[in-house]
Amino acid sequence: MGILVNDTTFRLFLSNLVTIFPGLLFLYIIFVGIYNITFHPLAKFPGPKLTAFTGWYETYHELFGAPGKTFAYKIQQMHDDYGPIVRINPNEIHVSDHHFFDVLFAGGSARRDKYPPSASVQGAPGGIFGTLNHDTHRMRRSAISGFFSKQSVVVHEGLIHEKGEQLCEVFKNYAREGNPFNIRVPLLAYTTDFYCAHALGETGDMHLLKDQAKAQKWRESIIALLHFTPIVRQFPWFLSFAFGLPMWLIRRVSSDLALVTQVLLDMEGQAKEAIKDSSTSVGIKEGNGGLMQAILSSNLPQGEKGFKRMAQEGFTVLTASGDTIDRTLTTAVYHLLSNPNHLAKLKEELRAAMPDSNMDVPLSKLESLPLTTAVIKESLRISALITMRVVLQAPEECLTYRDWVIPTNTPIGMTFADLMMDSKAFPDPRMFDPERWLKSHPLYAQNTKCFFPFGRGHRNCIGLNLAWAEMYVALAKVLRRFDLELHDVIRERDIDHYRDCFLGEPRDDTKGVRVRILRLLD
Repeated sequence: MGILVNDTTFRLFLSNLVTIFPGLLFLYIIFVGIYNITFHPLAKFPGPKLTAFTGWYETYHELFGAPGKTFAYKIQQMHDDYGPIVRINPNEIHVSDHHFFDVLFAGGSARRDKYPPSASVQGAPGGIFGTLNHDTHRMRRSAISGFFSKQSVVVHEGLIHEKGEQLCEVFKNYAREGNPFNIRVPLLAYTTDFYCAHALGETGDMHLLKDQAKAQKWRESIIALLHFTPIVRQFPWFLSFAFGLPMWLIRRVSSDLALVTQVLLDMEGQAKEAIKDSSTSVGIKEGNGGLMQAILSSNLPQGEKGFKRMAQEGFTVLTASGDTIDRTLTTAVYHLLSNPNHLAKLKEELRAAMPDSNMDVPLSKLESLPLTTAVIKESLRISALITMRVVLQAPEECLTYRDWVIPTNTPIGMTFADLMMDSKAFPDPRMFDPERWLKSHPLYAQNTKCFFPFGRGHRNCIGLNLAWAEMYVALAKVLRRFDLELHDVIRERDIDHYRDCFLGEPRDDTKGVRVRILRLLD
């Protein structure tokens, strides 16, 4: 009888709990929301009350907002309505002002942690991009910084030219066929193959330049990975969880995600092999050897040299490097072919530097060409690649913006793309104008101060030296050897950013930046 009473009482308790739980949850949300807009340390900062009330406003627009109207667009609207500093969710501040960039992305003794939603977009918390803690990031970065140094570029200059020659062979094949092609595919193959050969050696080379169908599939997979960004920002655990699922299940869900996951698994295999043969790390400090050997020969604690973390480091650099350089080069080609005057001036400079179109010009000479450098800088600016806000935290100091004192450890975001296209810094920002980067230009000093496509401070892009080298070589070789024309390219459809997927993505109906090769140049 006692058991029956207890069972009845328990059932009654569960019934009442189910009845009152929604009400309790509603009251909890209301009370938290009231705290957020009234007593929260950020309550005084400007911004919509709804975004301060709940983070679900951001989640809704990230996951269900129409393309082109996602939360990044809402942030722009907030700045238009409330000024350069706004509270965009209960816990985060966003600043849109060049003058604050060096404060947030500081170097020297400043400490900056990374905010988890901003660090998780690659699903690789063991890589330097996904590292949250300032000290851990500096430790991991210092172990591989020599691998990406200017000296390393000099050592591997021959490999860059080799991949540049393979790129030109792909272009020659397209010239023989006479059909238009999406130029981003071979350019992505070029940058990816260089990185793989540079970081992993011959066994890690994906050989995309030798198989354009494979290169196209890799491009589609990278884009598919980027399209998870809005989800990952709201649920930072998502990609790490997905990468840990059985391959048969991943293949059933998404073939693109399966390909990217397989690359990560291959990286783990490379890391295991490197651990077995760590004696090959001789000469790392001089820029020789692979990325895995650089980690193994460093002074990192043994716990940092596990194969999974090493694989995530390699995966981070691979996915971050290839699909940024190819986009910048594609943007350069589009704008040059759309502006014959700029193209003619650039080709004149390249002809003078490369009398024989088939010659390999030393990188040092290419770097000394003012217009070539200006074209690359303007392409980096106008492509405005990183559309996702990058969010850091200052764990040991209150940062000040004008009269606003931002509390310690507050997540503070800035959006590189918005700053690169800011008319206050760059007049007529949608106009492709390489001459703004010539030293004779009246706004050259201002432009240079506001130019940070690779970031600054402790969290700047570690691969910027290699990126510059790859862009110099590819741009010079392609434009010196081939006469190109655009084929059915519309800027609003194929170039302009339409959605924020960490990198800006064009409209869904894009056909890509397609070109046709008219002739080979002497």
